[in-house]
Amino acid sequence: MVIRQVTPEVATANPADVTSEATRYLCVAAHTDDTFADSVLAEVFDDELRAVAPSVGFDLTTVLRHCFEARQRRIRRDAGLLIAGGMALMLAPLWTLLAAAVLAISMSLSRTNRQGPLGPLASVLALVAATVVSLWLLIQFAGIDSDDGTLSWTVGLPWLALVAGLVAYLILVMHLLGTRQLLVERLRRGHFQPPASGTTPAPQRHAARLAAVDTAQHGNVTIYSGYTPFVGHGAPVAGWSFALPIHRAEPQLSGSPSADADVRFAVVDLIDHVRHRLAAIRLDPAGDPELNPERLAGLVLEDRVFVHGGLLTDDAQLLPERSQMPRQRWTDERLRAVASRPQGAARHFLCALVPSWGGEVVACTFLHFSTDGRVLYLECARTLLEPPRFEYHDVDRLTEWIPVRQFVQLFTGAAEQLVPTAFGAPLRLVRDGVQVLRHQIRQSRFRRMAREDLGYDYGARAGVREMATGTTYHNYFQVLDAAKHLKVVERHVLAAIVDFLEDRGVDTAEFRTRQTMILNQGVIQTGGLSVVGNQAVGAGARAEQQTTTEQPSPQGTARRAGTGRPS
Repeated sequence: MVIRQVTPEVATANPADVTSEATRYLCVAAHTDDTFADSVLAEVFDDELRAVAPSVGFDLTTVLRHCFEARQRRIRRDAGLLIAGGMALMLAPLWTLLAAAVLAISMSLSRTNRQGPLGPLASVLALVAATVVSLWLLIQFAGIDSDDGTLSWTVGLPWLALVAGLVAYLILVMHLLGTRQLLVERLRRGHFQPPASGTTPAPQRHAARLAAVDTAQHGNVTIYSGYTPFVGHGAPVAGWSFALPIHRAEPQLSGSPSADADVRFAVVDLIDHVRHRLAAIRLDPAGDPELNPERLAGLVLEDRVFVHGGLLTDDAQLLPERSQMPRQRWTDERLRAVASRPQGAARHFLCALVPSWGGEVVACTFLHFSTDGRVLYLECARTLLEPPRFEYHDVDRLTEWIPVRQFVQLFTGAAEQLVPTAFGAPLRLVRDGVQVLRHQIRQSRFRRMAREDLGYDYGARAGVREMATGTTYHNYFQVLDAAKHLKVVERHVLAAIVDFLEDRGVDTAEFRTRQTMILNQGVIQTGGLSVVGNQAVGAGARAEQQTTTEQPSPQGTARRAGTGRPS
């Protein structure tokens, strides 16, 4: 069990998050998925006033450093492709364009026929065919002798253009080989080491922002943008909420307090009681797990406040300066004050996070309690962080030496990527250069907007984990573990509430009825497995629980109950 207790001034990363499997796979995504790396850097650095979503089960700073390293490697590759490709176009523009078209068409046809009888051999044959056609065109162009200046320029020096094209191809091959070597040596299972600040330096213009992100990612305040407050914690699953009248239970023994006496208790006492009950759910390595099978390893308990990013004007503690990034940490006294009197934009939740599968799957439970007169309001919201995309796990299949099959695939893959990558290199370089030039201008404009607009939205729009989430679970037992962790936490929360209310003499008859209904509800539907909770409609109706089971597929799509969309 882990309970984070961080001083108000400094937030430190959980060592388990820095070296978790989730962190490692997100670093792999930075080097193998340009869209992911660009999206992460854009979300965190495009607006330096924007708050940071919580880092659940991973370390954001480590992922950002790998994103910067991947972008620097991509810029070097694009610069080399621009020089070599530009030389080929200047030396023999007509032959270069024709050879590029032949290569692109051949590799496109090979992709469509890769599932046919030839299989991977189709790419090799396509590359050979493209090479033969390009050489034939080269011989034909080399034999042209014309006094026409225009024709002479378009024909140019095709043999030298061939050399420049080969150089561009080798640049791409070396980039792919370098990426593979980096994955094998630094990101493969058993070899992962988080980069130190000096090994993968960030651009100087982002140094201050990176330091602020490192502090803010583990704060106890979530400043969100949009409607749903649980940014960074995954997609919502079915939860529950209800209002419970606070009535004293009928006296059972002589000398008991009068049934008409008021029942008074502080909400923070209920929160402390539930927290203490959840803190007891831990797997003792020295104990026998069979004595208490409902104990959880890796449980993280947090007191967290959620506030919308456009409602920070009156909060001098979170936003002392409108032209600066908001703070994301409150003192313990302020947290308890908000928990005891939840009013306005800030709301307190007790968060119970259960990571599993190396942090790839995280079951999150958010508990909110408040009182309004003689009514106790209870809310339980739940989210699930699902595994990163399946293709990011291919890093664990790589060997230190390259088999012949993979070596051939690397060369054919470079041929498939050569034309689109080379022709896209100038646009990417221009875009990166424009971003560098516009960075200070954009930040100045955002600061001016924040000073002029009292409703400026500082909230985080997306979590980095959600950007890398796939559409399916990788293993059937990941779904079962997520459902189990949510149910175990829920059961102990309900039991803790009952114990607390009974100790204060509150009538719990209605709560026990609702407790039974809650525990009978299904949580997750996956593949062909359908779990139906007890339901009854109409006077005198009776519901019986029925479970229908079909054989789920290995890559069954998980559907979250209550959301109506596949996971």
